[in-house]
Amino acid sequence: MFRVSCVLALDKYNIWAVSGLVMTEPVLVSPKLIYVQRVIETPDIELFDLSRDGKTALALSNRTGSYQLAALDVRGGQLRPVSHGKERVAWARISNDSESVCFSRDFGGREEHQLFTVPLEEGEEEEQLTRLPSTRAFNFNWSNADDRIALAGATQEACSVWTIDSSNGQHTQIYQNRQELFNPEWSKDDSRICVCAKTTEHPTALELVFLSPEREHEPVIYTPKPDSENTNSGWHPSEPWILFKTDARGRYELAVYKTDTHELSYLNGAELGLDFPVFAWMPDGRSIYYLATNNGRTRLYIEPIDASEAPREIPLPEGYHAGFFGTSVKVAKSGEYFVFSWSSLSSPPTLSRYDLKSGRVETLNEHFSDLPLGRAEPVVYGSFDGRPIHGWFLKPVKQEGGRPCVLWIHGGPAWEVADVWNPAIQSFLVAGYTLFAPNIRGSTGYGVEFQNLNIRDCGGADLRDVEEAAKYIKTRADVDPSKIALVGASYGGFMTFLATTKIPDYWAASAAVVGITDWKEMYELSDAAFKSFIERYFGKPEENPGLYYDRSAINFAQNVKAPLLIWHRGNDSRCPLAPVQKYADRLRELGKDFEMNVIWDEGHGFQKTGNLVLQYKAIIEFLDKKIGTSN
Repeated sequence: MFRVSCVLALDKYNIWAVSGLVMTEPVLVSPKLIYVQRVIETPDIELFDLSRDGKTALALSNRTGSYQLAALDVRGGQLRPVSHGKERVAWARISNDSESVCFSRDFGGREEHQLFTVPLEEGEEEEQLTRLPSTRAFNFNWSNADDRIALAGATQEACSVWTIDSSNGQHTQIYQNRQELFNPEWSKDDSRICVCAKTTEHPTALELVFLSPEREHEPVIYTPKPDSENTNSGWHPSEPWILFKTDARGRYELAVYKTDTHELSYLNGAELGLDFPVFAWMPDGRSIYYLATNNGRTRLYIEPIDASEAPREIPLPEGYHAGFFGTSVKVAKSGEYFVFSWSSLSSPPTLSRYDLKSGRVETLNEHFSDLPLGRAEPVVYGSFDGRPIHGWFLKPVKQEGGRPCVLWIHGGPAWEVADVWNPAIQSFLVAGYTLFAPNIRGSTGYGVEFQNLNIRDCGGADLRDVEEAAKYIKTRADVDPSKIALVGASYGGFMTFLATTKIPDYWAASAAVVGITDWKEMYELSDAAFKSFIERYFGKPEENPGLYYDRSAINFAQNVKAPLLIWHRGNDSRCPLAPVQKYADRLRELGKDFEMNVIWDEGHGFQKTGNLVLQYKAIIEFLDKKIGTSN
């Protein structure tokens, strides 16, 4: 079976508008699909920045139906809009004088960004600052004088750093690199910019590169050890020292490099966590704060850089505090309080403030839900080689007996299902499905060695972890072993495509969202940044043609057995539509049972809420039709 539908509109009865089809009677929606819609419509919020005067928190939220900026007084009050419209915001920073916000905006999901500025105070519309050629903007930062902005991004040909005049938007390229780079940070006197860049052919190496904004000096590359991975956070408040994360000693650690004396020192946080998704200087420059990760949850610590005291934990609510952008914990310039966003798998996102003097947590913004949200159980199962794989098993409220189970594979692959709010996961629970989300090898949060296990083996041993996850959930009394559905997005979509061709007998149904079916064609269609991304896991196509072939589902479509829903987006520049359309054509030629839907006005990443509602209603209706579940 083959069906392609172009989603044009959504009326109050959830009717897909298809050319030539006239609906005269309303279509009633099942109660559980109403729950699904309400879960997806739960507002998301993540801290982006804190003004230097300590008065205003800047957050990204989809409460208006698309991801826009909102501001909030740190003493409490209501969120107020900062950016406007329906085109999503990708990154934002408050100027050092606390007066302006610069943000990047995407158009139609194509990830061809422009920068905009808007006063932080209420009442004015944003103005477009730049007229960049087709550029995927990663992130940027204001200079300390607020007269320039350093931007890291990619074109089709190369990755680059530009400086942008904040008064007129004129941009000047100051550095070009064949491979990925990100996070340009200005030194205190604005004489240097430190950026993290991949300057060698080693698959996991990243170096710190020091640039002259005026291009007066050649770039200086620093690494504590050849082929190590190093990612910067920021310059010391007053000294020429850089704080960064490194795996130079075989595990993730935080370190300080003094560029004036070339001294390197390490902090002690490696004893507290396997990774550090957020880390930055305290305002006095004598300490740093960081989030340490263990088994999908984070804890906040403050540690002096001179090792005069042991790291001190700051007690935050249990869950995950790192968010998506690595900006979700900020300390006031006075050093008196933290502002942070956090959530858990069963608690929607909240924006909070922690007072360092009183030790109290104050909620600034939260969403109360009366939905029957499922609860998460941490699980560890053994994979084919005896390696423990951590994940989360979730089931509906008041479940009795075995139910159909969704095996959910996260995106990335350098990502994880942490104990963080995920409306997609909860949508399956309120619809009556159990769900297992394993963090298979290659996931973040479990140390550098585990994270790099899929280098030049993406779709190999990690696929076997998926197979062992399927075996595990079939042993559970709360799962119907004949009704396992494989579902994933991005890398999870790739894994769904591949697993349904390589190990097809485990699945009763499947759904692949913005997935990958042909790595070679994807490489050819990618810009410089995503060519670098693919090379990390596969090398270049001419170097490893066999690997590219073996891990591309297009070459094994004849093996598909389970009904498959393909959900893709027309403007996706990371996982382009064309190879997936060819895969669908191949499935049709083979007479396979599948459906395909394309949302034409969206790309990869964060979506408009209405389109996400469509997506997860469609997936759950598809699973209900193929494997069914009780209401």
